Amino acid sequence: MKRFLKRHRFTCVLLIIFILLVILGVKAKDMLVPDEGKPTYGERLKNIEKHPVTESDYNKVDEELKKNKSVLKVTHRLQGKTINYFITFDSKTSVKDAKAIGDTIIKHFSEDILGYYSIQVSLLKEDEALNNFPIMGMKHPDSKSISWTKDREIVTESEKDEE
Repeated sequence: MKRFLKRHRFTCVLLIIFILLVILGVKAKDMLVPDEGKPTYGERLKNIEKHPVTESDYNKVDEELKKNKSVLKVTHRLQGKTINYFITFDSKTSVKDAKAIGDTIIKHFSEDILGYYSIQVSLLKEDEALNNFPIMGMKHPDSKSISWTKDREIVTESEKDEE
């Protein structure tokens, strides 16, 4: 053994230094990235099973929205703690009427759901030539109503060319 160590002394020293560098590298990585195994966004979905949104909740809202003749299509999607609604209107619907119809969504969910989930509403128009749509609205769990984006003026193609 002594003979082997004398003969390969330089290799043994390099091997020991390499092992120490690997150990130091692992320790440095643990210090710089301590939460590697944890979820990226923390525990936002904690207790979500206590606040289920059932298909009957969605159906109640969808039916109420579809009662209006200017509503052509309603879709919804649950994404984490956000309920997304996409409502498509015919081209004759005004911005004011569309927002009023969008506001009816929060009237049909329970206080438990409204206090836990954010609700995001996208109001779309069938005719995309009218560029005052889409309109976005958001209701935070702590607020009582939907906050809408600022209304935009309709800009025609001739007005765009003048600029």
